[in-house]
Amino acid sequence: MKRNFGFINVTTALTLVFALTTLITHAQAQDPQGMTIEQYRAARKEAAHKQRRIIMNNDGNDARTKDQEHTVDNFLMNRSTPLAGSQVDAIFYCTGVFNLYTQPSTETELRGHGDKESLDWAWELTKLGTDSLTEIIKFAHANKMEAFWSMRMNDTHDSGDNALLCKWKQDHPDYLMGKKGDKFPHGGGRWSAVNYGLPEVRDKVFRILADVCTRYDVDGLELDFFRHPVYFKPQMTGEPVTQEHCDMMTELIRRVRVMTEDVGKKRGRPVLISIRVPDSLGYAQGIGLDWERWLKEDLVDIVSLSGYFHLEPWENMVAIGKKYDAPVYACLSGSRVVSPSNPEGGREDAKPLWRGEARAALEAGVSGIYTFNLFSPKSELFREMGSLDTLPKADGPYKQITGDPKTMERWLKGGSGFLKLPL
Repeated sequence: MKRNFGFINVTTALTLVFALTTLITHAQAQDPQGMTIEQYRAARKEAAHKQRRIIMNNDGNDARTKDQEHTVDNFLMNRSTPLAGSQVDAIFYCTGVFNLYTQPSTETELRGHGDKESLDWAWELTKLGTDSLTEIIKFAHANKMEAFWSMRMNDTHDSGDNALLCKWKQDHPDYLMGKKGDKFPHGGGRWSAVNYGLPEVRDKVFRILADVCTRYDVDGLELDFFRHPVYFKPQMTGEPVTQEHCDMMTELIRRVRVMTEDVGKKRGRPVLISIRVPDSLGYAQGIGLDWERWLKEDLVDIVSLSGYFHLEPWENMVAIGKKYDAPVYACLSGSRVVSPSNPEGGREDAKPLWRGEARAALEAGVSGIYTFNLFSPKSELFREMGSLDTLPKADGPYKQITGDPKTMERWLKGGSGFLKLPL
């Protein structure tokens, strides 16, 4: 009898092993982790070239309204809901300044107010069991849009606003470019900028990006290097940023790429990396950003160009994108696209300028338009600028806005020397 039971046990065990092996083999065939790296990268390249007529960058200040019930519907209505049916195909959503965000995390701090402790109730969505980034992602996907989390790689609004100075910076003053009251001729004079020359800073940035990428269903990460364009200490005093500095930043980008590939393979859907950088390879290298190398080494997928200033013809940037098979987007920023005769006028007052800038960029062959500091979701600009077919006809020749050469110099000594457009 014992032998019989023993035989039955062996038979049962073999049957179970066979069944388990079959299940594992089937799971490997179906599991996203079974995707080869070549298959994953092919899927990522396809995703990178999706149509994005307009990318809207939202700085996350959607919840600064008074006398409004603090609900998800109201949060979305302020900047997102009216975008449904527009030409916006992707929302790049920023949830705050360095390490201070409106989504909860054990890695970063929860931002409970706006500038100078003004009202900003986005954080209160956490009381409802959700948060700002989750709701933006859900809205975007429900409306066939992409949702990227936009990290301002060195936001320095806290240089002039102590309410935005996160505890991490306060606890690590040696990680900053200087201290309050310090005056610097370049680097925007931003003493509170973190110093990317320190491995502790680069590690922190990596952890922030990984935290979002592993916890949220984002289509990609945006590394916004234009907020603000200062990364290494020599830049602050007008000394040269070296190749060694560029290599430090490239190694960080490489780490982020490996991390996103790991996350993307596990979930079976690519995680894209988008960057916003100066539209001049020379200017970018001058602040430590060797973004052509990043394209050459396939470390990033999407490039958005320009911000405070516009340095080179769009055709030059489009050619670089084609060289490395990467989509290039023209960033139209409210800090640059302003009327010279009325620089303090509202962004809506500058609609003809936005249209002219968009037309010039699209005619040069960019993949789409990226808007920054354009927040009214009901604006017709979000229904016009994504195509030459929907833009009103031009009244005549249009002269592109370069921005102020003083601003170029304010951030980088000799920066105006990279300007290749007529003033």
